[in-house]
Amino acid sequence: MKNEATGANDFDFLIGSWRVHHRRLKERLADNHEWIEFEGTCAMQKILGGAGNMDENVLDFPGDAYRAVSLRTYDATKKQWSIWWIDGRSPSHLDPPVVGGFKNGIGTFYANDTFKGKPIRIRFLWTNLTTEPHWEQAFSADGGKTWETNWIMEFVKSPTSVRTCCPVVELRQYTLVPGARETLIELFEREFIETQEATGITVIGQFRDLNNPDRFVWLRGFSDMDARATQLQAFYSGPVWKAHRDAANATMIDSDNVLLLRPASPTSGFQLEHSSRAPVGSTVKQDFFVATIYHLDKPKAVDFPTFFERELQPHLANAGISVLVSFVTETHPNTFPRLPVREDANVFVWFSRFPDREAYERTAAAVTEAMREGEVTTKLAEFTREPPEVLLLSPTARSML
Repeated sequence: MKNEATGANDFDFLIGSWRVHHRRLKERLADNHEWIEFEGTCAMQKILGGAGNMDENVLDFPGDAYRAVSLRTYDATKKQWSIWWIDGRSPSHLDPPVVGGFKNGIGTFYANDTFKGKPIRIRFLWTNLTTEPHWEQAFSADGGKTWETNWIMEFVKSPTSVRTCCPVVELRQYTLVPGARETLIELFEREFIETQEATGITVIGQFRDLNNPDRFVWLRGFSDMDARATQLQAFYSGPVWKAHRDAANATMIDSDNVLLLRPASPTSGFQLEHSSRAPVGSTVKQDFFVATIYHLDKPKAVDFPTFFERELQPHLANAGISVLVSFVTETHPNTFPRLPVREDANVFVWFSRFPDREAYERTAAAVTEAMREGEVTTKLAEFTREPPEVLLLSPTARSML
């Protein structure tokens, strides 16, 4: 199966713990229309260094509660996933894997199997990835001409399990002396990551701006605005910054383009519990991120997150774009005036991830075409003061993202 939109991060939307509502047909391929409904839980994590993932499920099936595991592995050569379902009631039995991938925000996977001694075709579908994921299973007894959906799962994030790393985030864009970016990156990744995190700061990500060879973009996070003041004071008055600040500042023309942000919702911030940082000297990462910054008209800014989630985000999902995180302006006064922030800013910022720049450009073109002269485009123009600022970002070797 050739699917240019798929990639090893396809299932990142499912990382974490979920409450799951199940609907299963009482009988399959029997012209039965009676559904059994029950609850369950699901906890998913990455494995194999990111090339696979697994989730453990508890299914409170009436009178016969049980556990099961989904195991997924990604073949980068074929650009496809294989998925196995292991039923805890029969742990030695392994069904044939369903195989497939994602395109335009929908995951489709197929397998050939048997049911009651007769050959069937099985189909898994994943939809609604960015809000409350939806999974369904269907069987076909006629080689895929007709399908009977027999199992549906609706996923809702468990509130107690959603942990965003940082309620306060700085998005920092530095304009550098021409040709100095690699010098700053090498210094930053050698000296300024662990020493900041020793104070309690979270260094979230560092990036090369692919549209500007003299721009360095990075993110750091804090637990709250008071902690931000204390931690920044500790770092910038500490020995490491004092020893290397002249070398760092010599690479910079401007370091004041800083947006102070907070998650747009309690669950829309960065979740880094499954991320790890590469050691010093590692090679460049291959991921590709896009940050889209909407500069909002202040009287309408409070309504923009709802508009984005309900009206704009579905268009993105239809084109295969998943919203990784979203933020709004943090309006608390700057607690560390020594470092300026853009206090006049009123923004909505969202991040997405792609296999490469070409994949982004294809999907961005699809979104533009789908929204051309539509009602959503008109509303977006009413909310914003200017065209969006789009940052095409390549992570540095030691970025957590």
